[in-house]
Formats: sequence, structure tokens, C-alpha cells
Amino acid sequence: MKTHLSLLLVASATLLHAETWSGTAQITFDGTSTLHAWGGKVAAEPFKADVTMDGDRPQRVKAEVTVKAASMDTAEPKRDANMRKAMQVDAHPLILGRIDAKFSEIAAASTPTKLPIVLNLLGKPQNVTGTISNWKLTGKKATFDLDFPVSLKASGISVPTVLLFIKVGDGIKVHASVTLTQN
Repeated sequence: MKTHLSLLLVASATLLHAETWSGTAQITFDGTSTLHAWGGKVAAEPFKADVTMDGDRPQRVKAEVTVKAASMDTAEPKRDANMRKAMQVDAHPLILGRIDAKFSEIAAASTPTKLPIVLNLLGKPQNVTGTISNWKLTGKKATFDLDFPVSLKASGISVPTVLLFIKVGDGIKVHASVTLTQN
């Protein structure tokens, strides 16, 4: 009996293995102000996702996604300059997002699915919950959309009032189109 248990443990250990998948994310962000809605875009730096596999089935994914804050673009140079100043990009040039989740949390049988994210803005980590939708796994490529809110106040981002009455709303909606490719 002991031999059978040992063989089972060895067999299951050989099925579990780690792989590194390549990742990309195209990100858009949308906010409001007293006068109008506004938005922008930025690409995340290419990243690696460590995926624990059970045979050919993904079980867990860990990744850290980096965005260069100075690369965020709203197509309005003055707004971009104000945004970079408010985000203190000289002192905090990177925005980091970390995930560590069971693959079933990302690729549930039905979407949308909730995903916990540790988001690091201005050098301070905060927990946010993303919503995954449009999940697809085709061959060696997984794609999905990820949406999550960011509170400027909770992030420590202070945007000054312009002309005494134009204020930026607190809530920013972030949308990422993510691709993970098995190497």
C-alpha cells in the first residue's frame, strides 16, 4: 500500500510543472470632469506570467504587469502634463499590477469572473477587484478583457481644480485587453 501511495505522489508531482507564458495588455482609461468625459490609452510593458500546469491544463497564474505612467496618453498635451504631475511620474514612474490566482478564477465556465489585483500607484499598494470577460483559450493563446475601477482619492492622486470650478471626478474606469501566449 505504501508503494502505491508513493507511486501516486511521484506521478502527480510529475504532472504538475511550471511554465512561463508571454503577456501583453492594451489599456484604456476613462474619467469625467465638470465639463466633459475624457479618456486615454497606454500599452503595458511585455510581461511574463508563471503558469502552474497539471499536464496540459493551467492551474494557477502569477504575473506582474508594469505600465510606464509617463506613457499614458489622452491625446491632449496639457491634460497629459497635468496628469503626469498629479501622478508624480518623476518619483513614481511605474504602475504595477500583480495577480496570483487559480486559473479557474480567470477562466471560469461562465464569465464575468472576479479577479483580485494588487495595484501599486504612487508607490502604495491597494487591493482592487477586476472583472474578467470575453475569456477565450485557443491553442496556445488565451485572451480576455479585464475591467476595474480606480479611485483617485484612495490612490493618493490629487488633481487640482482648474479655473476655480473644473474638477476631475474621483472614479477612473480601466479596461485592459490581455493576451497570454504559451511559450
